[in-house]
Amino acid sequence: MMKVVAITGKERAEIREVPRPEAMAGEVLIKIDTCLLCTWEQRMFGGDSSTTLPFVPGHEASGTIEEIPEGTVTSFKVGDKVVFKTLDHCGHCSYCYQGHTNQCTGTAKKRSYGGMAGSGGLAEYITLDISKVFPVSADLDPVCAAFAEPLACCVHSMGRVELHLGDTVAVIGAGIMGQLHALLARLRGARVIVVEPDKTRRELALSLGAHLGVDPSASDPVEQVLRLTDGEGVEAVFSTVTKSSVAASAVSMLRKMGTLVLYGSFHPNEPIPTDPNAVHYKEYVITGSYSPSTVDFFRATRLLSAKLIDPMPFISEIFPMEKAQEAFTASLRPDTYRVGIRIDSHIRR
Repeated sequence: MMKVVAITGKERAEIREVPRPEAMAGEVLIKIDTCLLCTWEQRMFGGDSSTTLPFVPGHEASGTIEEIPEGTVTSFKVGDKVVFKTLDHCGHCSYCYQGHTNQCTGTAKKRSYGGMAGSGGLAEYITLDISKVFPVSADLDPVCAAFAEPLACCVHSMGRVELHLGDTVAVIGAGIMGQLHALLARLRGARVIVVEPDKTRRELALSLGAHLGVDPSASDPVEQVLRLTDGEGVEAVFSTVTKSSVAASAVSMLRKMGTLVLYGSFHPNEPIPTDPNAVHYKEYVITGSYSPSTVDFFRATRLLSAKLIDPMPFISEIFPMEKAQEAFTASLRPDTYRVGIRIDSHIRR
């Protein structure tokens, strides 16, 4: 048996005991160490999700290989530190075949925990096909390793733009995803402008390497960005704020032939007015970014293992598993970045 954290109702997270999964041929059994709480889990906990409850959530997680059954051919060894994709893809639809696993249209394997559906990051153990498991360096802190999934999402977003050395980008929003975008843009040789009304978040971005900060509450952010770019605008805007009105104004920050990436889902989902002639004459590119593909996940693990990205400034608090209710409640506070739950300390050895 093992324990899991299940969301059982609005603002209710409970620990339940369920059968421990058995790894089949082609899979490994992973002992989970740490799981971070994403906005998806927060919406579920807050009652703003259509997900059927009870549900065992969690997808930003790290752990170690616990067991490799006969029939699994792999270079992994028991004890290896790993991260993993819990949001599955089928592997054989037209998108998966082309490497766009984040756009899978097939039927992926579903997991069940004592009759409860779940992604499974908030369980003591998980079984996964080895194609969804990624190694990380042995000296990488498990909390840092758990950032592989959100970092992979941002790696995918960065890949939607063709950036060149010396380009200027604007990152709208300095929450966790905005901060990661800013770090990645700097790594790619861009000058980074962070647009964020919260002074503390804006200053954190600047302390971590962003070049310029814009306070949109002080004056028109579009005018500020244009002033900082001699009236030309930026090569790319990454809008990480889930408000349609903010995304609409972001287009006006672009220079000719610039790219706007709409990162994240919108709640509420409201239309964004667009000037089609501006798109036509200025050759704007407006695109989205949804979840990481397999290669994005791999690149994120290399960035973390090589210490090219340090996510520790974005850890607000780590709770033990038995305080999952407190962890979820804390994750809803606007002054937090990532709140995590340490699973490993609860495992009976």
